[in-house]
Amino acid sequence: MTSLSADVTRRVRHFGDFVTAPLAIVFFARLAGLYCLYLILLGVAAWTLLEYLVHRIVFHRYASVGQRLHQLHHEHPNDPDSERSSLSTPLIAFPIGYLLIRLAGVEAGSAIFAGLLLGYLAFIVVHHAVHRCAIEPNSWLYSAKMRHLAHHRFENCNYGVTTIFWDVVFRTSASKHDCRRPGFRSLMKVLERRS
Repeated sequence: MTSLSADVTRRVRHFGDFVTAPLAIVFFARLAGLYCLYLILLGVAAWTLLEYLVHRIVFHRYASVGQRLHQLHHEHPNDPDSERSSLSTPLIAFPIGYLLIRLAGVEAGSAIFAGLLLGYLAFIVVHHAVHRCAIEPNSWLYSAKMRHLAHHRFENCNYGVTTIFWDVVFRTSASKHDCRRPGFRSLMKVLERRS
């Protein structure tokens, strides 16, 4: 039996970003102002590329602390303790936000940063849903779930969680890549029946 403080700490570690990211998005979007909406959208688009590149290169290609931590998630995909920690998000996010504001100014830098945070929020929501929620077949989230489960099985494809776009561009989509090896289609049918 875990203590109350250990349980609270565990929940904050796992779910903290679901509270702090929306608050930060609102704060930085208000700093930017409505006329910077296009820069917020640019930040969201930039997030999708950043998500893809970090996942593919940092978490799967080069030996690093990030790769070792990510491997825990692959070994225990349904364990929230084997995922990223909300406590580390500010350590990574705030230097990026500071740099953007210093380089692009308060309004433009805040807008781009709000977009990056919005993309990150979409990522954590989708990733949480594909691992922990019952998702109806033929929905957008269902296809995201199937893509992500194929990534967990083969690890050399489907690096995008929130979008398949960059996997198509860089030819790492399971439908375009060597994930089409023997057993892939039968595995996908099994995964579909389980969901």
